[in-house]
Amino acid sequence: MDTDAGCFLGYFVSEDFTSLDFIALVSPPDVRNGVLLEGTNYRFERPNRYQGSDGVKTGTAITCSHSEDRLIWQDVAEVFSGRPHYWDELIGSGPPPLKTEAGWLHIYHGVATHFGSANIYQAGVSLHDLERPWITLSRSKYNILEPRELYELTGQVPNVVFPSAAIPLQKDAEGLVPLNSEVYIYYGAADTCVGLVICTIRDLIAQAQ
Repeated sequence: MDTDAGCFLGYFVSEDFTSLDFIALVSPPDVRNGVLLEGTNYRFERPNRYQGSDGVKTGTAITCSHSEDRLIWQDVAEVFSGRPHYWDELIGSGPPPLKTEAGWLHIYHGVATHFGSANIYQAGVSLHDLERPWITLSRSKYNILEPRELYELTGQVPNVVFPSAAIPLQKDAEGLVPLNSEVYIYYGAADTCVGLVICTIRDLIAQAQ
């Protein structure tokens, strides 16, 4: 939530998914991309600690925090940081991670800033320990999605694919998403329209190796 005092993570509750009740601001200032790990009291988030040459604050690391009541949060550890001169120099979580037998499957966005003409927003995946999600088991070397289509290259903010939701079509009795489950990944394209990618959990995990 953008406020006069800065950008915070907000806590809302919905009983019917048609209305929202605001509970509280639940982060220090200048924190973005907060995502809950389903069934736990852990959260991935991105502190905006880096100030670019344009004066805008952004983030070069994803961190993990923990809360007993989802109101007061404590830092646990850094999850991972951006890779200079690569496709994911600046980073932030996308959809909430999915729980699989191989670990928490995390889709995140990365920004390449080393091109002279424009920043390029892309997407990648990482895999995390189920009990200690701040531990990264593996991470994609290359992106899994980049702007190529005209509607991704041109718009309100050009050269952007920004993953926002990952909807699995299956879950087992323990809440795990099976490896053969399809997952619908919705993403913002050039901050102008919404795109959809369909793949399987197995496909995504393979990219994180």
